Amino acid sequence: MKMSRREFIVRGSALFATLGLGGPLLFSPSGEAQVQDESKEGGGGTAESTVLVVIQLSGGNDGINTLIPYGQGVYYDSRSTLALKESEVLHLDGKSGLHPSLQGLHRMYEAGKLAIVQGVGYPNPDRSHFRSMDIWQTAEPDKFIKEGWLGRYVESSLGGNRNPLKAIQIGNIANKAFESATVNAPVIQSIESYQLLLDPKAPKIEFNRLAQSFLDMYDPKRQGVHLQVACRRGAEAYESVVAIQELASAYKHKVEYPKTAIAKDLKVAAQLLAGGSGTRVFYTQLGGFDDHADEKEQHAKLLQELDEAVTSFYSDLEEQGLAGKVVTLAFSEFGRRVKENGSGGTDHGTAGPVFVMGGGVKGGMYGVYPSLERLDAHGDLKHEVDFRSVYYTLVDRWLQGDAKSTLGKSYETLGFLA
Repeated sequence: MKMSRREFIVRGSALFATLGLGGPLLFSPSGEAQVQDESKEGGGGTAESTVLVVIQLSGGNDGINTLIPYGQGVYYDSRSTLALKESEVLHLDGKSGLHPSLQGLHRMYEAGKLAIVQGVGYPNPDRSHFRSMDIWQTAEPDKFIKEGWLGRYVESSLGGNRNPLKAIQIGNIANKAFESATVNAPVIQSIESYQLLLDPKAPKIEFNRLAQSFLDMYDPKRQGVHLQVACRRGAEAYESVVAIQELASAYKHKVEYPKTAIAKDLKVAAQLLAGGSGTRVFYTQLGGFDDHADEKEQHAKLLQELDEAVTSFYSDLEEQGLAGKVVTLAFSEFGRRVKENGSGGTDHGTAGPVFVMGGGVKGGMYGVYPSLERLDAHGDLKHEVDFRSVYYTLVDRWLQGDAKSTLGKSYETLGFLA
């Protein structure tokens, strides 16, 4: 017996939650849904494909105290309380080195699996968190646009890929980088929670009945033209739930992750990849980098969280035989000012380092460390590398996608990929 829309809303209201595909979605528990699994179909989305993981360091990471220019004396002149001693720094090239919290990344660098792109930014930098992050997420510094750079990548390069898991956001916030009129990127907090919310005691027949009613309600053939987008998003949301739950059992726990949010997020990525999700892009974030006061201890703690999470993630990928297929990009919307402020912190600045790591990376230092003396008109670092060159290189050479369509034009290709 078919269920009416009113009955569905009353009986099945527990199916819904906001796990975002750019809007309200559904989600839920046990029970087998009889829908086609497309996670293994479509071009450009196989488990053997290269994968990009993006980690957004939100708040404006202090790049000067992340990649420390101990060879520039003005560093010590400008930071009487925040400067780290040369003996504390994890040396890289005789002029600069990593913060001591980044022990794991330092080992990756020594193994040739970490590339550091120095002085990354864009012309006429904006020091607003909102606007600068918008620029990084849309890859458009000169005008306001809605579409994100990864949404354009999926549109231009994965158009024939019907896998509902081809692009995934991990966490609890939908990211503008995936904004698109046609692209749906599920927002997942954990594999366990990404399911239809239904009473676990409900009989299987009841689950199947509610699930089928949902699919009927979102069937574009049953709705008017004005509901086509909503129908498509609802159906794709359901497909992503089914696909993820079918992958969950394939993961064999081999590495102990730290009890931090960023580590949990990266573990979700490892679980899905181990299950053969065919995902090409994951996106997550670590916040708290807006260090206007008392920076020294807080910044060290955040960098340690990042370091331990990434180290565990790549150890897990090694155990799963996937480390060579995954490259991770870590960036922040801007750096901090050269001179520390009066509160033991740093204020909004401009350029900063970007980290690219993984088995497919040709490790080393790229670009030039900006001078701490020859500053711009506002007293901030002058960028040496346009961030769109980093994106262009990753889309073109790693993801083997249409980088020109993704970014609107061609940019310099950097040499950090093996």
